[in-house]
Amino acid sequence: MNIILGSSSPRRKYLLQSLFNTITIIHPDVEEIPYSCEKPLDFVQRASGDKLFTIRTKISTNPSLIITCDTIVTIDNEILGKPADFDHAYYMLSTLSGRTHHVISAISLQYTNKNDIRQHNDYEITQVTFKKLNKNDITTYLSHINYTDKAGAYAVQEYGTMIIEKMIGSITNVIGFPLRCFFRMIADMDIIQKLFQ
Repeated sequence: MNIILGSSSPRRKYLLQSLFNTITIIHPDVEEIPYSCEKPLDFVQRASGDKLFTIRTKISTNPSLIITCDTIVTIDNEILGKPADFDHAYYMLSTLSGRTHHVISAISLQYTNKNDIRQHNDYEITQVTFKKLNKNDITTYLSHINYTDKAGAYAVQEYGTMIIEKMIGSITNVIGFPLRCFFRMIADMDIIQKLFQ
């Protein structure tokens, strides 16, 4: 079975390599920009679906499972992407300080085995509450991580205890690929035995 991950995220690659020995990485050429007035959940589902559509046009291997995913941090119906610079990262963590926000990941799958083609889309939402952070807390945390490649300017797996008070839901979702959702999807598609035989 050819496992194809349509993502350049090292965190998604790491999580999926815990399941599969070999993964082919293809970078999806998709602009991840929300439409005007597009709700966060609608955006993340569309972005993941667009990635799948782009990747599947490049794949001729059979059998295969194409996996795409998009993860966002959202608060007050605003999407917090990757910060452009330190000031932007500081603003994001200040916005999240002492409050509860949501991390949403959408996954899109396409399984192909000869003429058997199955597709499925689903999503996972995790609730994350930050500690009340002062200026020193924020600058110290940002000095410990590479915040420029992190949605919302933070990573739960990198000194997360410095800033996070509690989480309700999937931790792998916050890392960038919700394994619980993935297993639910491949069970719904009835392909677990085909993937792990």
